[in-house]
Amino acid sequence: MSKGYSVPVVDLDQICDETELLPVVKRILRDNDTFLLKNYANKKALDDLLGELKEDDFPDAEEGFDANFTGVLQLTGDVLMEQYIFSTDQTLKFDRECRNETLRKVYARLFKVALFFAQICLKSVGAEVPLTETSYSAVLNRFFHGGSDTSMSIDGETFQYASFGGYRDLLPTGVLTVFPAARGIKYKPPTMGSGDSFWVAIDEPDCLLFHTGTLLAHYSGGSHSTSTIRISSESNILHLTLAPPLATVVDSSGERLADRLLRQQIVELPEVAKSYYPREAALIQLEKTIAFYKELFSTCETVLPLYAMSRSTHSAPRLGSLLPQISNMMRGKVSQQDFLKMVSLWPDCYVLQADSKGELTVKQPKLDQQQLLINKSRRLEFVERADSWLSRIRSLEDIPTDVPAWKVSKRRGSGGSEPDPNNRIRRTAAPSPRKRNYVFNSAERFNYAEKEKDSQSNLLERLRERERRSAALLSQRQRNYDQFLAVKMKQVFEILYSLPQGKPYTVTHLGTLIVDSLQDSNNPIGFEEADTILSKLQGLLNKEVTVQTADGGLKVYRWKNLNRDLLLERIDRELSSSQRLI
Repeated sequence: MSKGYSVPVVDLDQICDETELLPVVKRILRDNDTFLLKNYANKKALDDLLGELKEDDFPDAEEGFDANFTGVLQLTGDVLMEQYIFSTDQTLKFDRECRNETLRKVYARLFKVALFFAQICLKSVGAEVPLTETSYSAVLNRFFHGGSDTSMSIDGETFQYASFGGYRDLLPTGVLTVFPAARGIKYKPPTMGSGDSFWVAIDEPDCLLFHTGTLLAHYSGGSHSTSTIRISSESNILHLTLAPPLATVVDSSGERLADRLLRQQIVELPEVAKSYYPREAALIQLEKTIAFYKELFSTCETVLPLYAMSRSTHSAPRLGSLLPQISNMMRGKVSQQDFLKMVSLWPDCYVLQADSKGELTVKQPKLDQQQLLINKSRRLEFVERADSWLSRIRSLEDIPTDVPAWKVSKRRGSGGSEPDPNNRIRRTAAPSPRKRNYVFNSAERFNYAEKEKDSQSNLLERLRERERRSAALLSQRQRNYDQFLAVKMKQVFEILYSLPQGKPYTVTHLGTLIVDSLQDSNNPIGFEEADTILSKLQGLLNKEVTVQTADGGLKVYRWKNLNRDLLLERIDRELSSSQRLI
């Protein structure tokens, strides 16, 4: 792990006993949800067992997956997922046992170290929870990829051809999750917000990795928070999550830990949930959809006033002209259908009308004096109406998959009137007071002046002007593209800086990693753009970043002595220079 974004490390060689370990873990959990364990005494034995699992003990796909979310599940491609749930509760039983002897040995070793650190974490946040060797629940999860790793060697050094793929989001429900090898995992640094799409890859196979669960954050009373991590299902990831017994009541409403675990499994394995828990799965999906519409309304409340302030006219803007900015703020495409579904939760939230061309326009309604006296936030009112709609849906036997779109007449504002499903944009001419046989147009209106003939010089001048405009447009597009690459160069540098220095990386490996890391950003890039940015970055930082071309034209990059602040300043100068050219 680079010095740019480093995961906190607990080095057991530097710690004598639990009294020294507790303040270290407490300090880590104050700002982090992920940390590494270095110099674990049984790491070699654990790695040997993992090697046996990878080479000999394949999951049995015929075992199947049951309603308890245990067994073997076939995922996309040749990836299998094997999962077992253990609990000391007698009220909840999981009949399926793990028959793989090697996997049981791995579980036994992971259980001991996970239990020890889970108890330390609970003490660190001041929670008194019964979690012992005789009172616990555990989820053992293993991914198995049937494909083989592709690697090659240049100058006697072996490196991966491509990065890990098939990443899945993981937000554990328990207290603590342990990974026996810190590989094929991405996390968000504590400086990144939940809406940021920047992920840092972890590649520390000599260390164990711990990630806190939502239950620890709940027990901390707000002093600790956790976030989602991403794990590669194609890199044979194995992890164990530890928690109190599943019958444990976790809040004042009487919710049990088993209920939270079920919800997590439904979210992470929707293909299984649709078979065994269709109603619960549909309800959870609908809750996520309602949360999206709440965020969408809040965004619209920001965009509409900004749009009005930037225009001199007071006419209502077209919805089509607002959607690009709304999509940009929502970090994803928002369609007119999404907007109309949001409006159906509160039909009076906006006045919807059609302009002269039949395009839908949007404006906020005027508040009367009574509404001004109430002074209720529009955002708060929308949240209340959305929650009320969802409460009514919960009582239904059949849960809809989405909110129905509001059908609005495009000839009038929505005005709170009931929607008419037969509404269409109708353009009927007003009845003429004159008789049909009365010719209103005068003869002069049909007399057209003869068009003057252009001279050959005027025609050539127009052609030259058209060519100049086309060339200027192409030049502007190229400058915009260069500016786009210059902006992305800074993000690519951050990705390179997060990787271990001094090692060789193929352009295939780096390109795949860059595309995957930026795929959730506002402007994702493809492999060709990643290759171009790497070349530009190497040209700008040619003393720090070197490139070699192997047989077949494959480029191999290597970098060292990266001074982050100094190099970012150099990149900023390049970015400013490119902006002045536009």
